Amino acid sequence: MKKNKLTIEPFDDIQIIGINSALADYKLAYYFNAELHFDFTRLKEILLDDEHPYAFFYYNAGENRNVYNLVSLKYQGSPCVKLKPQMDYLLIVRNHITDDRLEQLIKKIRSIRQVTYAYVMDLEKLPALDVLLERIEMHM
Repeated sequence: MKKNKLTIEPFDDIQIIGINSALADYKLAYYFNAELHFDFTRLKEILLDDEHPYAFFYYNAGENRNVYNLVSLKYQGSPCVKLKPQMDYLLIVRNHITDDRLEQLIKKIRSIRQVTYAYVMDLEKLPALDVLLERIEMHM
């Protein structure tokens, strides 16, 4: 009997920046708003693991520009997904962003006090993120 394979299309025009920080979600969003000139709005919490609510922030830079989501990956100190290295937050950048702009964004994030590190995550090497991205898409 022939087996059918389900193939999932990769998420197009999306970059994910993993962020490690001891800051509370609302404080990190505040620093993004102040330092990066974002205008994050906290939306209804997202259920990433079917049980616990995680903080979810949204910012739309305008028509034909980037849309950003800041998503907490921890609930009461416990991560919803095991990543190496461990990330506390994901910054999801939708729509095309140039490499220079992405590099500037990462530098600015790293300059925020209490941000330990930030880097662009490779979706192909982290299949666990696909499920999270699907839930985030459905949450929007």
